[in-house]
Amino acid sequence: MSRASPPATEADVAAAESPVRRGSGPANPVTVGLVNLITEALRVLGVGQQRYERVREQQSLEPPLSPGDVDGVVRRITADFGNGYFVTGVIDSAVYDEQCTFVDPTISFSGLDLWKRNLALLTPFLLSPKLDLLTMRRMGANANGMQELEATWALATWLRLPWLPLVSIEGSTRFTLNADANRVVRHVESWNVTAGEALLQLFKATPGPPAP
Repeated sequence: MSRASPPATEADVAAAESPVRRGSGPANPVTVGLVNLITEALRVLGVGQQRYERVREQQSLEPPLSPGDVDGVVRRITADFGNGYFVTGVIDSAVYDEQCTFVDPTISFSGLDLWKRNLALLTPFLLSPKLDLLTMRRMGANANGMQELEATWALATWLRLPWLPLVSIEGSTRFTLNADANRVVRHVESWNVTAGEALLQLFKATPGPPAP
């Protein structure tokens, strides 16, 4: 006689409803190497240095959150999406650990300051960027007892290259909070395209954004 399946947990249901995670597994080493090479070249050339210095000096206008204020973290991250933090680099530093780990299908590193530096390298190339927050929800505690949040989003931006490529990605970000549940210690993105597919978008010419 077959054994009955255990009832689905809230986390199981949430996982089933999340976007297709095509870009959540290990990326092709060639793709990762190319992204790292481009990033380092831009840094050596000093691209975005002035913007990085401005963003680095910005202080959060909100006070630190009290331990256990998960709803406060949700509110502050939602506000970051409203400010287009993916494409502006403007982020509420008060809700992130200084050594927060950032992961996407092309790169992984630790350090909020390095995240700001990397975003400053990209922002000069973005043309008519748009970041839409689709959903934001609490996921409960993970296996280690750490509270997690998940946001789903859609990103579209043209790049300031002669052929005006359009980068269009939908994805999700899993935010893992610290033991006090008031700061993010892991920021992990999954995309609906693989890292290689995202990279190929850079080589497709378009007419550019519509006229205003």
